[in-house]
Amino acid sequence: MTLPEIRQLKIFIALEETRSFTAAANKNFITQSAVSHSIKSLEKQLDCSLIERMGKRITLTPYGEVFLHHAKRVIVELETSLTKIETLKRWGYSSIRIGTSDTVCQYIMPKILKEFAKKHPKCEVTIELGDTPEMLNKLTRGRLDLAIGIHLAPSDNNFIFTPLTEDTLCFVTSPEHDWVSKQTNRGGSLKDVRLISYSAESETMRLITKHFNDNTIIFHHPLTLGNMEAIKEMAKQGLGVGIIPPWVAKQEFASGELVAHVISTPPPKRSWGVFSNSGKTFSLPEEDLITICRTEMGKAIHAGRQLEVMQ
Repeated sequence: MTLPEIRQLKIFIALEETRSFTAAANKNFITQSAVSHSIKSLEKQLDCSLIERMGKRITLTPYGEVFLHHAKRVIVELETSLTKIETLKRWGYSSIRIGTSDTVCQYIMPKILKEFAKKHPKCEVTIELGDTPEMLNKLTRGRLDLAIGIHLAPSDNNFIFTPLTEDTLCFVTSPEHDWVSKQTNRGGSLKDVRLISYSAESETMRLITKHFNDNTIIFHHPLTLGNMEAIKEMAKQGLGVGIIPPWVAKQEFASGELVAHVISTPPPKRSWGVFSNSGKTFSLPEEDLITICRTEMGKAIHAGRQLEVMQ
């Protein structure tokens, strides 16, 4: 099969966006008949119908929907490569666009960027914050090169997951909480406990919910906040029991402001890694960045594992 030309992809995408042969022609500075000829040629190459005409209305066939998804990704990748090449030609610089969570950015990313800058001082790194599902959406649309996140859902063929490290979750309370002064037996129920957890749409919240359900633990839906600092502060004030990874509260544990408690044995575990689009080939700066992420995240999480956690 002969591969379609870039011009054909752009015309097809324009036709889908405008749903008009005339508008697609204007958008590509060609005639309406040229649009029609391009679509017919494309359908002949692919041996399938991409669009259906119902009077003046144009809709995509199932084949067209599939082709559109990949055509858009091809155009985005090409545009991104041209931008990067132009940057290199002008300044000798390269760039990486990373997506990650607020937690990783606050606690670990500064060290990662410091080490990365030593190896690639002319590589500009831009960071976008968000939970894993949001980052994967941006990755699909070509707005990111890499996304650092948690792998929980079944494997998606659209992405490659490169493992970095694993961490666990624990309960945290103020020192005045009943769990500290009394040998409270929580058993299989947390129904009388006000839990405070991370964002409702996050993979962390999905993991917690699955863990409680799998272990038949009765619980009320947690109060969810979008920031680990906010969860810690709520727990410090005795407003509930926080659910966090131990490595984000090293200072609070050391100062006695927070006390850690096990959730279960073994505790809920999160798998961290780097998501990239399927078929992507990592550049040298990207490979080095992934290696540094693995090292620095491993250090931070290992330090959290050393904390004494109360039963």
